[in-house]
Amino acid sequence: MTSISSQEATKTPLLAVFASAARVAVIRVFMLDPRREYYQRQIEAATGLPIRAIQRELERFTAAGLLYRRAEGNRMYYRVDTDFRLFPELRGIIMKTAAPEDHLRGTLALDDSVRLALLNEAEDRVLIVTAPGKRFGRTEPGPYAIDVMSTEEFTRALSDERASLEAFLRGCVDLLGRRDDVIWRHIEAAGYEIHKGKGVP
Repeated sequence: MTSISSQEATKTPLLAVFASAARVAVIRVFMLDPRREYYQRQIEAATGLPIRAIQRELERFTAAGLLYRRAEGNRMYYRVDTDFRLFPELRGIIMKTAAPEDHLRGTLALDDSVRLALLNEAEDRVLIVTAPGKRFGRTEPGPYAIDVMSTEEFTRALSDERASLEAFLRGCVDLLGRRDDVIWRHIEAAGYEIHKGKGVP
């Protein structure tokens, strides 16, 4: 009897993740950028799923203990519990099966030095803007050429309308989607409109 209940306990988190394509799409959002919290409309924008399907999957993940939930006003925020016992394996599966741009996004999301990442898809180049006092040191090989600027260099180049930024500010995509960062105010004030990459909340 004990072994049966033990097996059931082991199956529950796995079933919560792999039983449907919608479930995989929702968990992918959290696994690629596990330090962020999201509200339902952000997940809807990233996955293209109907809001009802998203609510159902969020309830399942919360019940399984994979997600935390908190209310702020009339909005509910969700965040992955990185101490969840299967978190490393789940994230590993998502990262190993991710497209190159998603794999890069997942790598950059956990790098404390990265503040902004813009992908020029036509040239397979990425501009990374680092936080003040931080250095970016990419350890993984990948298909993209990487250009790195400090926040100070980037804002100075932006205000000087430097041509070197044009390849990234026109026709590129935002890999991280962290639009609450003040750096986006500088980009918008300079007259640029940069779209989020596919699947970026």
